[in-house]
Amino acid sequence: MPSSDLHARLLDDAHSYNPSAHHRSLLDPFRDVILLQRAKFMSYDQIAAVFTRNGLKVSGPGVAGYCRRTFTKAEILRVREELKPESPAGPATTAPSFPGLSAVATPAPIPLPPGRRGPKIARDNY
Repeated sequence: MPSSDLHARLLDDAHSYNPSAHHRSLLDPFRDVILLQRAKFMSYDQIAAVFTRNGLKVSGPGVAGYCRRTFTKAEILRVREELKPESPAGPATTAPSFPGLSAVATPAPIPLPPGRRGPKIARDNY
């Protein structure tokens, strides 16, 4: 009967297994710090160097894997938008002017004579 006892213990272990308890990251407590660093365009190796200098041994690829698993591009872009300073005049809608350069006018397109069509478009289905 030792095999049935072993089976019962293994079955009990399988039922009590918590998969989320074994996938905790060393970087989870620093999620907001890493999100801010990525929003400020820090590379994975730079982030790893900062953590290593402060006593947490982590590699660049480890940080990269954590970031890919944890953050969406939209979340990083949202933080970047929050970090942008607001200009007092609002968004610039005019083109920048450069002293000494005059505005170059582009010529209007020349109309084709009547009865003449434009160039043919190359196609693969001939």
